[in-house]
Amino acid sequence: MEYTISITNRCNLHCSYCYERHLNTEFGCISDETAEKIIDFINRRHDAGTVYLFGGEPLLYSDRVKQFIERIDDGREYVITTNGTLLDEDFVKWCFEESGKNVRINMSHDGKTCADRGADPDLLDEKVKMLLKYQEDTLIQLVYTEQTLPDLYDNVLHLQGLGVKNVSAALDGFASPADPDSFGDLMREQWDKLAHLRGVSMHELTAKRKFIKENIRPKCEICKKKVYINWDGNFYPCIQFQNLSGFRCGDVNTGILTKEAEKAHPDYSVMSARCEGCEIREYCRNSCACRKMGTTGTLTDISEAACMEEQVHILTALEQIAESQRRKKKTEEKPVKQSGKSVT
Repeated sequence: MEYTISITNRCNLHCSYCYERHLNTEFGCISDETAEKIIDFINRRHDAGTVYLFGGEPLLYSDRVKQFIERIDDGREYVITTNGTLLDEDFVKWCFEESGKNVRINMSHDGKTCADRGADPDLLDEKVKMLLKYQEDTLIQLVYTEQTLPDLYDNVLHLQGLGVKNVSAALDGFASPADPDSFGDLMREQWDKLAHLRGVSMHELTAKRKFIKENIRPKCEICKKKVYINWDGNFYPCIQFQNLSGFRCGDVNTGILTKEAEKAHPDYSVMSARCEGCEIREYCRNSCACRKMGTTGTLTDISEAACMEEQVHILTALEQIAESQRRKKKTEEKPVKQSGKSVT
């Protein structure tokens, strides 16, 4: 089971694209009592896979983050997602050298300009460099908007210049381009350039190639593989459903109410309505309930912009696979020289 624990929904930045700002929820943080109940609940189940320590900005309460890492027993890995502004070397060193656990830190950084975040890019550059000293394969998470899409490739180049080798670039979930055709063409152009960028692994393309080559068809199943634990101790299927009473699926006292959630939401994992008849839908992740809810507020559709993003990822990954196969075939067809003679 994947557990995402919301340490708090408070944050020290004001990103224009932050999903939290669109939820209109009460702000708070995990109390001592709730923290103990969460730890006890997870430890009694003995099924922790990845434990995500999330926010808001979780490092506003770094001691609480440490508490969960120290006290949750069976986690395969513990992943902290942070905006990076509050990272300090003592905390990073504790995570990687002193905690005794498999800890990862994913950091957000949008590249050379961070106007949509209200963050100092020079500060974030320094935090990235410090983090890379301890975790060379750090995943940097970038969000691009309609306005910053033309600079997507250049922003990834900026991160590469800092030493970053792994980047996730996600479209603003609330994007609604004025000219969808031009937006789609520009997105295709930017991702094609990223596909040919050496030395940086783009998470979306890497994952998509794996799904295609291994014929993986992940199914979004409510409360069976993952659960989101809100700072108040209530459980929800995923991040985008927090504080929606109709999607509450238990709490630290009652446990996970999987059967009740399945009965209440039989359409949870249906493919988006706009995907009907699409030739590449078999490779698509738009049946993801969290993605549907995050872009349209429903379980039955995905936004036009999110649909275009998924198409671009699939088509780009397919082209990468085809190009790799062509190179392999060309290499196999090359004559092998033996004793000065060419052997075919």
